[in-house]
This record gives sequence, structure tokens and C-alpha cells, in this order.
Amino acid sequence: MKRFSYRVIAVFTAVSIAGAAQAWSLGGPAAASGADDDAADASPLCATGDFNHDGIADLIEVQRTTNDTSGGAILSVLLGQADGTFKAAESQYPIGRDPRALVVGDFNGDGNPDVIVGDSDGTLREFLGDGRGTLVDEGIVAQVGSVVSIAAGHFTHNGELDIAVSDLGANSAIIFLGAGDGSLRRVWSFQLPQKGDEFHLVTADFNGDGISDLVITKEDDDQYEVMLGNGNGTFTYAPKLSFLKDPASYCPT
Repeated sequence: MKRFSYRVIAVFTAVSIAGAAQAWSLGGPAAASGADDDAADASPLCATGDFNHDGIADLIEVQRTTNDTSGGAILSVLLGQADGTFKAAESQYPIGRDPRALVVGDFNGDGNPDVIVGDSDGTLREFLGDGRGTLVDEGIVAQVGSVVSIAAGHFTHNGELDIAVSDLGANSAIIFLGAGDGSLRRVWSFQLPQKGDEFHLVTADFNGDGISDLVITKEDDDQYEVMLGNGNGTFTYAPKLSFLKDPASYCPT
């Protein structure tokens, strides 16, 4: 069987099964190659979604207001234009001091893309889209130790969008099931390979059963682990689909 390497260089892209929304998580304060101390030059967190239902992809973007975590950050919608350019929407939304990941998906079932932003302090903050390019801040919907990565997918057969969060503080991947109204319920977690390392998550249906599965990887490492979804918010390690240089060194439970 051919082995595929999910290698992360500057950012890690997680593709949601529902809505095919892209979510990029920042690997570090200077994750972009050649980034300097100017906050304006830093690589932002960004993702795509059609926030005003005009059939043109828009951008949702997080920008730090300073080159450290002292000044916080803002969330902005950039509306896609027919000529390929983007126009900033009028509203900007203050978020946490050190945002690390974001994901786009319809978390409240109204047909409009929503956004969840994860901060290094462990907060998961949700913004609900109104379909006109504007977001409503729903506040903190969940709390973990320290967010590294967020991936969205369908972890059960109920049709609601769920998320998996890589938590550096707890050295674990935490599964939250969506209720379809924007709320999240923590149902399960499992340990990540090595404490102190930042691991990233991506979802895809690897075995064609209609349930999203997980890939776990980290920056500057060609190893990865695949966890197959069981359909109830839990996952089972799939060694035949994974690539570890020393398979005996790690077996998640």
C-alpha cells in the first residue's frame, strides 16, 4: 500500500466534510516563511466560505493587532467579488489574545456558514453567520487547555456538524458533538502521541462509511496516525492506514 505523507510546513489545512470549508491553523507566532516582527506581515489565520450567498467564495480572516499577544486580535469577513478581488465587510469582531486555529461550517443548521475560533488559552468562540456577510458573536461555547488545531466533520449519523480539537495543554484530541443549534457537547478524548508537541487534525472519510475519520500529524514530521470514526463520537486507531517509523512506540486508546 502506498504511504502518503501529510507534511506541514507553514500552515496545516483541514478540510471539513460538510460544506467543504477550509480551516487553517497557525503553527507558531512566526509560522510564515520569512515573517518578521511586523504584525502586518504575519501569516494570518484564514478560511473560506460563502458568507453572503452570492455564489462567490469569501474569506474569513484573523489578524493580530500587534506582533505579540498583548493587543489581541480581530476577525474580519472579506467578501469575494466577481473579478477575483475581495472587499472588506464593514464589521470587525474582537477575539482572544492569541488565536491559534479556526474552522468554518454550518453549526446551527440554518444554511449559513459559521466560524469557531480557538485560542491558546483554550477558549472556543463561535460566530454565527446571518447569510449577508455579517457575523453574530455567540461567545465562548467550549473550553479546553490550549487550542492548536480544529477540524470539523460528521462524527455521527445525525447530520449535525461536529468538531475535533487538538489540545496542547491536555496532550489530547477532544471530540465535541454539535447539537444543530450552535452548541457543542464534549463526549470523548484520547491522548496524543507525545506531550509538549503541537499536533494537527484533519477530517476525511477514509473507509467510505459516511462517518468522518481523523488524521493526526505535526509540523516537520512525515509520520501520521489515522483514527477511524465509530459513528458515536469515538475513534479507533487504524495502524494499516497510519505511518509511524516505530509503530510500537505509540498506540492511542
